[in-house]
Amino acid sequence: MKFYIAIAFLLPVFIWSQTINGHIENEKQEPLSESSIEINNNTTLFYSDKEGNFSLDDVAKFPVSIVIKKQDYKDYEIILENNEPLNIILKRDTVKSIETVRLKANKPLLKRKIDRLEFNIDKTPLQNLNAWDILKSTPNILVKNEELSVRGNSQIIVTINDKKTLMTQEQLKQLLENTDGNNVSSVEVITNPPAKYEAQGSAIINIKMKQNVLSGYKGRISTRYTQATYAKGLIGTSQSYNTDQWQLTGNYNFVTGDYVRYNFDVVTFDKDKTRWESDMVRKTHAHEQHVYNFSAQYAVDSLSTVQFGFDGYNAPNNNGHYRIPTSIFNTDNGLLQSYYHTSNQRRLYDNSFNAYLVYDKKSGNHNLTWTNNSSLKRFKDNQEVETLLNFEGQPESRNRFANKSIQDISLIATQLDYRYSDDKLTVESGLKYSFVKNRNDLDFFDGTSGSLIADVSKSNLFNYKENIFAAYISSEYKWNKWEMKAGLRSETTLIKTDSDNPTVENKTTKTGLFPTFYLMYNLKDDQQLGFSYGKRIDRPNYDFLNPSKSYYNLYSYFQGDAYLKSTIIHNLSLTYTVKDWNFETYFSYIKDPSMEISVQNPQTFETVYNYTNIDHGKNIGANVSKSFSINPSWKVNLFAMGEYQENYFFGTDKTLYKNDVFFYNSNLSTQITLDKAKTWDLNLSYVYNSKTIQGSFDISSSQKTSVIINKKMLTKRLEAGLVFNDIFRTDKNVISTRYADQNQYFKDYRDTQYVMINLKYNFGNQKVKDAKAGNKTDEQNRL
Repeated sequence: MKFYIAIAFLLPVFIWSQTINGHIENEKQEPLSESSIEINNNTTLFYSDKEGNFSLDDVAKFPVSIVIKKQDYKDYEIILENNEPLNIILKRDTVKSIETVRLKANKPLLKRKIDRLEFNIDKTPLQNLNAWDILKSTPNILVKNEELSVRGNSQIIVTINDKKTLMTQEQLKQLLENTDGNNVSSVEVITNPPAKYEAQGSAIINIKMKQNVLSGYKGRISTRYTQATYAKGLIGTSQSYNTDQWQLTGNYNFVTGDYVRYNFDVVTFDKDKTRWESDMVRKTHAHEQHVYNFSAQYAVDSLSTVQFGFDGYNAPNNNGHYRIPTSIFNTDNGLLQSYYHTSNQRRLYDNSFNAYLVYDKKSGNHNLTWTNNSSLKRFKDNQEVETLLNFEGQPESRNRFANKSIQDISLIATQLDYRYSDDKLTVESGLKYSFVKNRNDLDFFDGTSGSLIADVSKSNLFNYKENIFAAYISSEYKWNKWEMKAGLRSETTLIKTDSDNPTVENKTTKTGLFPTFYLMYNLKDDQQLGFSYGKRIDRPNYDFLNPSKSYYNLYSYFQGDAYLKSTIIHNLSLTYTVKDWNFETYFSYIKDPSMEISVQNPQTFETVYNYTNIDHGKNIGANVSKSFSINPSWKVNLFAMGEYQENYFFGTDKTLYKNDVFFYNSNLSTQITLDKAKTWDLNLSYVYNSKTIQGSFDISSSQKTSVIINKKMLTKRLEAGLVFNDIFRTDKNVISTRYADQNQYFKDYRDTQYVMINLKYNFGNQKVKDAKAGNKTDEQNRL
């Protein structure tokens, strides 16, 4: 309570005025004095001093239109969306024509900043794709098995306009597939996030949305049909309404269809001389999925805004009936020895709801933001498993069991951020507090006698509580051709876990310091050299801390670890940029990486899926990226990387093993506008991933070829798209391990080959800006 009161008293203290600072010079870098500066077509004029500098005070709100005039020079117009310091070069007027420039139209496609790589897609054919397809074309981002990763690590944070998303990987994919690329301005890949960001996650992907400013109403209705092995359908709408003070945005999507995943699992017990082969086709029917959000922003005055809103995901009835035959062969003669058939009826309920309230005070060089978040999540998983067993030398028998699992998570978080910025110095600092409560109730039922009877020996009640106190400070300074940024973040975590079967009580308190440092030298206007270091932490998802057993069938189950350690990551990076070529070399040391690993038990013939820590890992690699403009209608994007990976793990025999590989990836795509009216667009892409590793497992290579065709009609209000994804059905993997008494491999295919048809109709004023979504917390991302 004292924390909230302190913040409430601090808020009124930070009241300042807005200021825009700038410098004007000619092409010879000579300062231009007495240049007139006009704001928003106002008759009041400002003038640059003898050093070419100017300062515009009392700017009411952004964006603003600034026109700069100087005799014998071309007029220069800028549409400015924030108070970032300006450095303006006026050109000699030899033909007396007016030059109008919008800053965003002149951005390079790839821009290296001191702490991130920005991939600008504004006014390129890439905007005809959805946000998910844009990410797949972004340098440094890999999509493998429909999962996003950066530098081979999938423990990343995805934000939209620096606002976090509370979604699983699959839910996030659905959201981005339904985000129109025309609303995306750029994608930032932050491989070494600064101190302002939570220390969670190895990297951050930030999707920056366009910030249009016209008042009025706009809307969109859309529908989509996808044909993979089975069909899926979507219908949705998006609505936005703006006034001088209000910005309101709402989105809703309804999705229905069938999802399937194919697995062929082979486990060999060398001592017993048997090979167990299971052919699993897991088809899930999603009767209804509801994805929704509402965002509102209110301008209290020209210096203050309030944001509030909510978002949610609801899937009340996902169900599947999986039939899994398992054959047991003798490895000496290859003959069928025994077999059993498993029938698994599963019903899932998934509901999450998040709300936020943000107060923002900005003026001049100062900015104060107070953010509050709350989240609720409920997940139910009910399954009934029946197994028909036919083992050699034993009579035919049946085994039956069921379990019901209910998970409830609640979260609250509050954060205060302050920022000061001028043309040379930027200072940021902040405080954060969060509290998470997770309760997981698992009831197990034994059906050996024919009817299902509660079995307390396999049931479990698990409780988890987490408090995090965080503070950070960061500064950035620019002088001449140098730019330096450094920061320090402190996070104190208090954790309490309580499990009754197995009995586990665990209390821990730990404080971690996470420094970051960046240095960049501008050799020329189009040539930079940079260095960075950062320390990160990857805390496990709450689901993976539950030590109870969740059975898939009679011979396999998943088990978490209440003592699971957080992963510590150290990143070093060296970058070089020249004429839009981006080169990077890097090294990462990962202590206690956590991952899911299956282990076979030769005594019980069980396969146990553990989410656990391995000892450590190392990655050293290099990458290069470049975007080529063949002509104004034809662009080519190239990204290539090579990385040497090492994973060190303790095997079942308590021996420390090393698993290593040289991994390489290539991503080549081209976007072509097929007509002068820019109504036909074609996108071709090819992605190749070589063999990689995960702990004790080797993951085979994969590749994917895709084609996307878009057509705009009715003055570009109606859009039709046709997608052919994974044309040759090559986006699949074989995952294998063999050491000590472990010998197993799994074939995995996630139904990525599909044809998709989508239609969108836009109405109203499509330049109306969507209200900004509220910030999400690191803890929400782990739900």
